[in-house]
Amino acid sequence: MKEFDALLEVAQKLIGPGGCPWDQEQTFSSLQPFVLEECHEVIEAVDHNEDHKIVEELGDLLYTIVFYGKLGEKQGRFSMEEIVKSIREKLIRRHPHVFSDLKINGVEDVLDNWEKIKKQEKPHEKRESALDGIPPTLPTLIKAQKVVKKLVRAEFPELAKQERETLNEAQAAEMLMSLILQSEASGIDLESALRRVLQGYEKRFREWESQ
Repeated sequence: MKEFDALLEVAQKLIGPGGCPWDQEQTFSSLQPFVLEECHEVIEAVDHNEDHKIVEELGDLLYTIVFYGKLGEKQGRFSMEEIVKSIREKLIRRHPHVFSDLKINGVEDVLDNWEKIKKQEKPHEKRESALDGIPPTLPTLIKAQKVVKKLVRAEFPELAKQERETLNEAQAAEMLMSLILQSEASGIDLESALRRVLQGYEKRFREWESQ
């Protein structure tokens, strides 16, 4: 794509000799806040459902990736080509039902195969739990949903005792808002409370896994 090649040329110019002093001072660590910021701005644009803003914010997010790629090349660590090659090969490996002759019976098979292939790809990581690999720095609510999804797929007995009714998005959001209001009235730090409860579930699940 000629537009992408042109973007790479712009990034090279900015980070190279005679380029922008600010760009030339950046490091892998200094760029971290921009990754988070651009992700949140993409989410906001999608929530507003404005195509021109989505295009703009996706472009900003894409450039942070390009910036990392060019910085990696400058430091002799890796290239932009390696980044693109890596994700392309991963997508092909993890979709054998599309790029090979594997037969599946639905989304559940896709998810099961994805996890199996991921384990085969990373034997050196020696993951002892289904929870290993969930980033610890995720916002607590996002992390809680990921943990619960893993626990449900593993058929953790403790969850089987709890009633789970099906909700639509609006109902779930209203219930969550009501809980936030009640927590505020009660002086409860809901973020911290959820984090502590989640830690308890994670601990008990890991103990159950190891039995």
